[in-house]
Amino acid sequence: MCSSSVNPESKASKIPPQAILMILLIGGSFAADSFLRFPIPGINEPHYLSKAKHYWNPQWGSGDFFLESSNAHSFFYQVMGSLTQWLSLHNTALLGRLVAFLLLAMGWYRLVKVLVPGIWSPLITAWIYLGMVAIGNFSGEWIIGGIESKVFAYGFLFLSLASACEQHWNRAAIYAGLTISWHPVVGIWGVLCGGFSLVCDWYRKRRDFNKATYRQTLRSVISATGLLILCSLPGLIPSIGLLAQGNSEQNFAANYIQVFYRIKHHLDPMDFHLSSYVLYAILLAVWLILKRNEGPSFPNRFFQLFIVGTIGLACIGLLLGAGPRPASEMPYYAFRMSLLKFYPFRLFDALLPIAVTISIVNAFQYWIFQNENTDLKLLLIKKTSLKQMIPLFSFCIFISAIYSAWTFPPIHKMPPAQRTDWIDACRWIKNHTPETALFLTPTHQSDFKWYAQRPEYVTIKDCPQDAAGLIEWNRRLKYLRKWGQNYYNNGFDENAIRVLNNETKITHLLVKRLGPFTTLKPIYQNQTYKVYELP
Repeated sequence: MCSSSVNPESKASKIPPQAILMILLIGGSFAADSFLRFPIPGINEPHYLSKAKHYWNPQWGSGDFFLESSNAHSFFYQVMGSLTQWLSLHNTALLGRLVAFLLLAMGWYRLVKVLVPGIWSPLITAWIYLGMVAIGNFSGEWIIGGIESKVFAYGFLFLSLASACEQHWNRAAIYAGLTISWHPVVGIWGVLCGGFSLVCDWYRKRRDFNKATYRQTLRSVISATGLLILCSLPGLIPSIGLLAQGNSEQNFAANYIQVFYRIKHHLDPMDFHLSSYVLYAILLAVWLILKRNEGPSFPNRFFQLFIVGTIGLACIGLLLGAGPRPASEMPYYAFRMSLLKFYPFRLFDALLPIAVTISIVNAFQYWIFQNENTDLKLLLIKKTSLKQMIPLFSFCIFISAIYSAWTFPPIHKMPPAQRTDWIDACRWIKNHTPETALFLTPTHQSDFKWYAQRPEYVTIKDCPQDAAGLIEWNRRLKYLRKWGQNYYNNGFDENAIRVLNNETKITHLLVKRLGPFTTLKPIYQNQTYKVYELP
């Protein structure tokens, strides 16, 4: 798998001089959609970048339960966390997005150039893709959004797929290893789907193999595997260590919390919306129809089989998750949820729209040039029409996606007045409370640490990924719920405050509706929020 020779069937060619401009246009399109649809901080940026900042400076946010939990994405924290020592969280997110989208654009350009003819094809497919994913997704997976580890991982995955299509196996293995380092789940599923694609293609050509071919293939496999493992170690070692933590009882409880409660919108197929199934069924049907027009070259075969591999993983996920609810009524549900936690729908969700966009543009090419007997003058007219129609069509889709991002506010953001009060309260806390303060914050907020830069007792969004951490996270949420229920009817009196402080060591409250507190007066308040200091 490691030979540098290029198959004669490969469509790959040297990157032309205009490649830099094309990559910048693609990256700029990704960035425009990202900044409009997910203003900084995006929904996951406080989660990832706060952890990265704490990774490099443990004193920052000391006492925060999530920040002091295990590090599932160590490589991301090592790289991006270093920037937080010099830049603010906002500027780190800004720089991180620009770099990640540039990498993503490079991978996109390389992959599409291998699979689709035409100078402008990478940009056209990017615009169509942005319009397509603006409609929805299958399991909550996205590529263009805020900055987190998987954005870098998909950039390297595209580079790996492009190199594999060109049969540059050494390069493909290095990029695949870097994909695993940035995001082990994306990388490992990508390697498995790539291996599936190669095995299928080799089986198809097995009669052409001889002893020399087998020896060369074996050497290639050994060499590429070594490079793959070497480049994946920075992300693979922490992930293996994370999986090895906890006993069987802890792992069972943690798997149930993760799969059927905390991130069931990503993992439990019974929780996906019917509209998501319909949307992706349509996309799959379109791809199966259009891909028949694509040529039999190795790059096309490899990429199509790769997509088939992602479909197979999604089908396995459906079989694992399908059944009655509560999930405990499913046969072998402990085993099934232990596999569901590895995101079997992730690559299918992310890559099927990309495959459809590639097939759409290829179908236009096929439709125009399929008749070899076409009159030359008519053919020239068709070529001219194609050059004008496809870019215009894709640009209209892109503008529609940008307009929708501009018009409709992000679903996770608060109304403008409440958002202003939230940021105002957080900044007051940053300037007027000690760094050692431990806060109880409203349930569904996600960026308190981003603005207030103070530790939190527990939040729904900031969930650890190790078994013991997941169980403790769940215990803390249940305790707060029970504490609130115990004192809600009689009022939150001095005894309620003393119990909360003794059990949790919380020193401050930032509340919206919680209360009234009969013995406490707010040390700060605005139209929406109040800040209390516990005695």
